[in-house]
Amino acid sequence: MKNKKIEKLEAIRGFAAFYVVLFHLLPQKIFLFGINVGFLFRFGSEAVIMFFILSGFVIKYSWEKSPDKSFKKYFLRRFLRIYIPLICIFLVAYILKCYAEGSLADPEWKTLLGNLLMLQDVISLKPNVISPVYMANGVLWSLSYEWWFYMIFLFLSKKIAPSKLHIWVSILTIIAAISYVFYPFFINRVLMYFAIWWIGVRFAEIYLNGENYTFTSMKNYSYVLIVIIALLSINLYINFGYTKIYEYPLVAYPFIELRHFVFAFIALFAGIIWNRLNWFGFHEIFGVFKYLAPFSYGIYISHHYLVIEATYLDFINNVILKNTLYILFMFLFSYIIEVVIYGQIRKKLKSYLLINV
Repeated sequence: MKNKKIEKLEAIRGFAAFYVVLFHLLPQKIFLFGINVGFLFRFGSEAVIMFFILSGFVIKYSWEKSPDKSFKKYFLRRFLRIYIPLICIFLVAYILKCYAEGSLADPEWKTLLGNLLMLQDVISLKPNVISPVYMANGVLWSLSYEWWFYMIFLFLSKKIAPSKLHIWVSILTIIAAISYVFYPFFINRVLMYFAIWWIGVRFAEIYLNGENYTFTSMKNYSYVLIVIIALLSINLYINFGYTKIYEYPLVAYPFIELRHFVFAFIALFAGIIWNRLNWFGFHEIFGVFKYLAPFSYGIYISHHYLVIEATYLDFINNVILKNTLYILFMFLFSYIIEVVIYGQIRKKLKSYLLINV
């Protein structure tokens, strides 16, 4: 039987993916009984941070449960998990662009290469970005971080003794945050954000050891987050003038990094508090979203092309009907690429690894 605590992670993952869709789809002003409830859907950035924390938990959990900790197995599993659905999305993005333009479109080879090498970020919101996201799909920024988190985790787990891992991560992420104040760029940004991903790792350790989630158990690591938040607050003060060059300063440098870490800090302790309350109301609020979890990654990376910027159903005049059909098609497509296509490849991968151990 599937562990209920793991099912909670599945439910949060499914919810976060669908929430990001609503974040991009719904207007900022939605009035219900005279009250603007649109602000409830303005936290898509925070949903991505939840993905990072969940990812840290899942990777640590699967790493400890796996008897084969070889580079080949780890790399192949992570590579196929990220790239198989992603390449499908790139193909769909290009096909839809050709359809919209009525002819063969520019495939944007340079940007495509930057995204395949996992060097992308939102170039309009952060300084010193190496490559923009492919065909304006903003959510792809998080995939480059995710990929390098995987690689950093593998390197540290192979090279550093388990008893010293937390110390090394603390030092590494704080140094990255210090350097970020002086010169923000892709490498120190990813290393700094690794501190958020590591929250999930720490939670996974507590879970695997059968310990309780308490403030004491996370106290030492919370100090690391506080130091980084303090450094990013200084960075915001020093570079506040940068907000003037962005149309939406609250989601851009130097504010967005501070916003992400503050939310991660809140999420850390909110999880502990909710656990103490025995997850009261969790199932009623989030339980249904566990059914989206198996293809939540597909939802996350496809909704820009299949829902937000979609035009293939423009012959339908009813906006609600059209968006509903867009979402249903996105669900179907995401299920196919993640559960069917990737699922079959994953089975073949397991057979290959068993044969070649």
